[in-house]
Amino acid sequence: MKTITITIPEELDQRAAAEARRRGISKSELIRLGLGALLTPAPREGERDPWHSLAGFGSRGISVEPGEVDDVVYSQ
Repeated sequence: MKTITITIPEELDQRAAAEARRRGISKSELIRLGLGALLTPAPREGERDPWHSLAGFGSRGISVEPGEVDDVVYSQ
């Protein structure tokens, strides 16, 4: 765990304290939960980013050289 210092408005601190009490957890845990819900999890070491499979112009083996798309679209 890493310790950090943040500055928040008094009213937000009071609301966070009340919510933490309601849940029976610390304000630190409440903030960790909030950050975890907001941030996208980082890929685990050695794990491939799932977005890589969606990047590009189609299946492997399909080339997209400059001008090739225009040839296919406009040369009909």
